[in-house]
Amino acid sequence: MSDNIAVLEGFTREVQASGGPYDLFLLVRPNVDFDSRFRAWDTDEQEWIMVNGWLFSFEDASQS
Repeated sequence: MSDNIAVLEGFTREVQASGGPYDLFLLVRPNVDFDSRFRAWDTDEQEWIMVNGWLFSFEDASQS
């Protein structure tokens, strides 16, 4: 799979999630509630994951 699969499903917001020893680069839906449990596309591992949002801090990925 590729990031394109996630984008076609509406996961168009790029974010970096940081929590403890983890830094994840994710694609999420634009209106995601970061204080909930939600589905995201892990761009490094190229797979769907479930994220417990309350365990991470989020910031939008910088646009170059």
